[in-house]
Formats: sequence, C-alpha cells, structure tokens
Amino acid sequence: MKFKVLLSLGSNKGNRKENLEKAIIEIQNLLGNVIAISPIYESPSWGYIDEAYLNNAICLVTNIEPLALMESLLNIENSLGRLRTNSSTYEAREIDLDIILIEGLIVNHVKLQVPHPRMDLRKFVLQPLVDIAPNWEHEITNFSLKELLYNCEDKSEIKLYGTVSLHSS
Repeated sequence: MKFKVLLSLGSNKGNRKENLEKAIIEIQNLLGNVIAISPIYESPSWGYIDEAYLNNAICLVTNIEPLALMESLLNIENSLGRLRTNSSTYEAREIDLDIILIEGLIVNHVKLQVPHPRMDLRKFVLQPLVDIAPNWEHEITNFSLKELLYNCEDKSEIKLYGTVSLHSS
C-alpha cells in the first residue's frame, strides 16, 4: 500500500539549512519518493526562548506503514545528531521531523497521532504545507490547509528564508 504523507521539518541548532537538506536526502534515500519540497521559512522558537528555527515541509510517497515510518524518522533525527531527553519542555534541536498528515488516514496511537494534533496552531507548520498542498483537506475537520492557515491565530512572524538545495555531499 502506498501512503502520501506530509512531513514538517525544523532545525534551530547547528547549520540549520544543511540539517534540513541532509534530512530530506536521507528521507528520499531510505523512505520513499519526495514529490514536493516547500521553501524554507525562519520563525521564532515556539514554547521557549532560543535561536530562530528554519522550517519547511515535504510530501513523501512511501509504502512504509505509519508507525514504522515514524520510527524511521526518529532514526534519521538521531543520525543527524538529535538527542532526545526526558524533559517535558521544548528544547533546541538539530532536526525535528513530524508526520503532519497522511492522505485519507487517521492514526490515534500512543506513539503517533495523525493529523498532528497541534498543526492548526502553528503558522510555521501551515505555511510550508500550503506552499506544496494548499487544497489538501485535514482528515478530521475537512478544512483545506489554506483555510487552516487563513484561520490560524498564531501571530508569530515567519519570513521566507530560501530554498532547499539537494546535493549529496
């Protein structure tokens, strides 16, 4: 079975742009076919004070089941230097990879919730998604991504930073 998945990527530690690019290359090499990549945006950290984040989104077509896909994304985070702690607070990270939506699928598992439960609260998640899939409908609310962005109450400033360059180095 093929799954069409929207992923959100973020980095605010180390070489942020390179972290995003390396993650996308790993995802493409290991998990499936990346069919769309949004521009990169810069935004303030969310939920704590730290360096600004770079965020973007990709659309992935994969045959990997959702829970195994999440596990694979965690492995990629780890390989790129992310060290998860048991802290309940937000922390700086080399890379953060989140499954936001899976076309036609709702997942409610202790390790994974899709649609992502806080996606509609975060402009830095929604804007890159709208860039690559504006009419994709949220599987629960049936609002399109562009409608969710329009109605988003997040007033934080996000600014266009650049584009992804996928070169294997």
